[in-house]
Amino acid sequence: MKKGKEKIKIAVIGGSGEFGRVFASFFKKAGYEVTITGRNEEKGKRVAREYGFEFTRDNIKAAKESDFVIFSLPIDETAKVIKEVAPHVREGCLISDTTSVKEIPCKAMLESTGKGVEIIGMHPMFGPRVTSLEGNVVILTPVRISKSSAWLSFLVDFFEKNKARVVFSTPEEHDRLMSIVQVLTHFSYITAARTIRKLDVDVEETRKLASPVYELMLDLIARIVGQNPWLYASIQMYNKHSSEVQRTFIEEAEQLSKDIARKDKHAFVKKMKEAAKIFRDIDSAMGKSDKAIAALTLEIKKLKEKEKKGKKVLLRHIYSGNYHYGRIKKLDPDYIVLESNAREKKLKISNVELVEGEEEMAWKRENLEKKTRDFSAIFPESFKEELFVELLKKHDRRIISCEVIDVFRSEKIGMGKKSITIRVKAIEFNNEDFERIEEIIEGMGGKLR
Repeated sequence: MKKGKEKIKIAVIGGSGEFGRVFASFFKKAGYEVTITGRNEEKGKRVAREYGFEFTRDNIKAAKESDFVIFSLPIDETAKVIKEVAPHVREGCLISDTTSVKEIPCKAMLESTGKGVEIIGMHPMFGPRVTSLEGNVVILTPVRISKSSAWLSFLVDFFEKNKARVVFSTPEEHDRLMSIVQVLTHFSYITAARTIRKLDVDVEETRKLASPVYELMLDLIARIVGQNPWLYASIQMYNKHSSEVQRTFIEEAEQLSKDIARKDKHAFVKKMKEAAKIFRDIDSAMGKSDKAIAALTLEIKKLKEKEKKGKKVLLRHIYSGNYHYGRIKKLDPDYIVLESNAREKKLKISNVELVEGEEEMAWKRENLEKKTRDFSAIFPESFKEELFVELLKKHDRRIISCEVIDVFRSEKIGMGKKSITIRVKAIEFNNEDFERIEEIIEGMGGKLR
């Protein structure tokens, strides 16, 4: 393995695709040289310009010239492309993939490369809408690595520095657990959505009568069915444990349905109690779900408070990362309308988050107009102007800087006295805000000049 960011070349086969480009961008942002490939040259070049990648349509050329080759392709195409490209990866290099199943691609990589090529399967547990690795899980399945693999350390260090959580597994164990984490979850939620559709029920009408748990469930269902259906079809069809999971799910649903039809409460209660036993800590699960439910309403409450007080708010779009600032003109459960400089911006509540605290102040310092005003006052000689400056800084977080620019003594001022001039620079200050500073100066015994 080569040392140094500038020397490691990374190729993402299929990197012009929706997920490939996002995943490749994390390495590009970290300073690595990244080449992407794709079938559509026009699209590939456009993506390369946008993210700062190199682009080629030649998968084999990209693999030959790179130290780390990642396959980011549809599940049903991955093994075929690996078998075409992997034999051209040089010894000492690393080969990997980003698919949601691991046995098929890992087997293909093993069969298509020489022993000098290291193989570490990857499964990033997030989709193309993420803007950061922070807080996300990345599963690594090392298949062929050297005894003291520098490549494994490279990957772990990269993800951990970007605050992702790294989990290790084997390809076999990964697919067995993903048959529950993904296959069962997607299968049950898609089935629930299909059931609502078949019953011809208006989901928005049900929301009017919904409990918080139902609201949360609806949003999770919508999140699943709103994703790439081709990807989800492949997850269901290429995990070898899928049929067992689906069959068991249907059998359990049928048994529960029979208990209900017979009005057999004892059988129903028994099944529900048995189901609860799979959770080691029910109280913890209750607490987490309570927090999730509370989060659905907490931000709306905060926004309503700020709307009532006429305060401006800073919102960040969770997908684009763009900031929006202004007073709330209209707020409902679905949309918020911000007004700034006589212009209005309508945003979906679900797509933005309220920015507060240090992040809010940092944005304001960078983007909002600053106002500066000097204050001169006469104080006793014993007055500590440095302490007063610190006090003013703490008085209002909108004050960016506060400094003494002049200390003057003369007979006109009087013996045992001095004139102090303080310069205050602040954001969003109006005349009333500056008048409050004058009141503080007078309250500290100063006589304004």
